[in-house]
Amino acid sequence: MSDVVNKLWGFCHTLRHDGIDYGDYIEQLTYLLFLKMADEKSIEIPKNCEWETLKDKSGTDLTDHYSEILRKLREKKGLLGDIFAQSMPRFNNPVNLKKIITMIDEEDWSSMDIDVKGAAFEGLLERAASEGKKGAGQYFTPRVLIQSIIKVMKPDPRVSPDFNICDPACGTGGFLMYAYEWLIEITKGAFDRKDIIGSYGK
Repeated sequence: MSDVVNKLWGFCHTLRHDGIDYGDYIEQLTYLLFLKMADEKSIEIPKNCEWETLKDKSGTDLTDHYSEILRKLREKKGLLGDIFAQSMPRFNNPVNLKKIITMIDEEDWSSMDIDVKGAAFEGLLERAASEGKKGAGQYFTPRVLIQSIIKVMKPDPRVSPDFNICDPACGTGGFLMYAYEWLIEITKGAFDRKDIIGSYGK
């Protein structure tokens, strides 16, 4: 886990010289990881937006193609368009974009435990918060604090049919994720799917 975070974070310093800050880097990582994992899971996306099309290009052809992919995806109707809404490319140097594509391509992200990907994302946010000028508490809540709050609140949707779990200040979804993990732990996974969907879906 730490190796993945260290690799991703180490490259962030290179990108800073290209005018890409921590927030932009994490945002671009999200877009590229989505495309890579869609490829791993054979999920259909618009033609010429596939991960393989990024791997095959270099130079300005690559940055132009990446820009075109984001344009197509943000204009797509439905969930895909929502995910890529307002997405814009931040890479000025095609060499840096090629490096990050190669770095992402080296990992099989879909085979990782879901918590591993979450931990990688949190690890980047935590480091960005500690090195950035803004206070960490503005957008990052430490994992230990989230877990402590969940243990105190005990968000169990089985106590009432009207019980809802929400995070009105939801940023990365950390509270929702740990509420779910807490429920899995105390029930050993023995709960009705309708209870969970109703609680998280409202």
